[in-house]
Amino acid sequence: MSLRRAFGLLASTVLLAAAAGETAEYETPTSRPVNVVLPAALAKGALHTVRDPVVTDGYMYHYQVDSSSGPFDVTGTGALRKLVQEIWAIDELKKISGSEAFVKALGAQALKPVEFAKNVVTSPGETLTGVPKGIGRLFSNTSTAVSNTLDPSQESRTKELLQVGAFKREYAARFNVDPYTSNKVLQDELDKLAKASAYGLWTASIGTMPIGGAAGAALTATSLGQSFNNVIKNEPPPRIRVINEQKLAEMGIGADLAKRYLDHPNYTPRNDLIFVEALHKLTGATGRDRYLENALKADDEVEAQFFVNTAQILRGYHEKRGRITGITMFEALAVAQTQAGAAIIPFALDYGVWTRNADVLSQHLKTAYRAPGFNGRFELWVTGTLSPAAKQNLVARGFTIVEQVGNQLEIVD
Repeated sequence: MSLRRAFGLLASTVLLAAAAGETAEYETPTSRPVNVVLPAALAKGALHTVRDPVVTDGYMYHYQVDSSSGPFDVTGTGALRKLVQEIWAIDELKKISGSEAFVKALGAQALKPVEFAKNVVTSPGETLTGVPKGIGRLFSNTSTAVSNTLDPSQESRTKELLQVGAFKREYAARFNVDPYTSNKVLQDELDKLAKASAYGLWTASIGTMPIGGAAGAALTATSLGQSFNNVIKNEPPPRIRVINEQKLAEMGIGADLAKRYLDHPNYTPRNDLIFVEALHKLTGATGRDRYLENALKADDEVEAQFFVNTAQILRGYHEKRGRITGITMFEALAVAQTQAGAAIIPFALDYGVWTRNADVLSQHLKTAYRAPGFNGRFELWVTGTLSPAAKQNLVARGFTIVEQVGNQLEIVD
């Protein structure tokens, strides 16, 4: 399903009113030149090239990337920034695992468990490919929350006892990547070195490894992001869960809802830290439980990241622009009431175009939204940009548009 179908749910309630006032021509999402979409350093580097043109679905960009580690498909510019860093990390990790010293160290594997030898040596280089995904399904009336299965990204107790998890987090921190990433190629390389270290086969000092990377020119590491990375490096998943449980309880989130969220398989421990911290910062705001409940609808990591990034917009606004007093949900779309009277609509998208769904939803918000202290002013805060037609029509309807909000607010990829 798509975001168009999602908006269709809201459209059904106000379709006649929308049709009566409909005058604008709607846009059809089309591919865009890569040099228009991305800065040069992110479009092409020493180890990667983003294919031209870039596919868009009217909300998010879908990137196809050729790299030294194989082809990758990712959805969203934030995900692309992370991937570029991961590609560099994979290259550096392969230099270590392919070095003469490392290969010689593995010669001692005969004295170690057979399981280790089978899993570590020359793992095939798989690629993260697949059908591009979007965030649109979130607004559909047929979207459902996933079952409460345990998060597969969390390290097992056995791994923790063997210190594999600790070594893996340390390596990931040195290369500024997420140890819980879904990038299978990176996971294989991290596992290879972490297992060798945990089993005592590899003793090279992590302190001699590089920090950051050649990808740094295309990335914007923030102090907030570094803070999260430090926690991830030093704390195993069970401890991170306890930290999040405490913050959710302080917000008044019920134990059952907290458990369902923290058990959700599409939010990694890093996602959990960023998401829960963002909601926790909205001190005193009502409706945070409704937002968290809606976040359970995320069926994949793209949808999960949508909720995480949208929550970060709210946190950033609350900290730097004005206090948020409450959140109202229109399906998966959050509308935040501010103490100053304006209603803020945070939306994590790459490039929005003017469609019937955008027309209907904006009209629905204008007629249906009511909150104590609301002064009639709507502000749409987006992580990316809108097409000229989308901006023109929304401004004519009375919306104030704020684009590229990451330049004003601290948002962690």
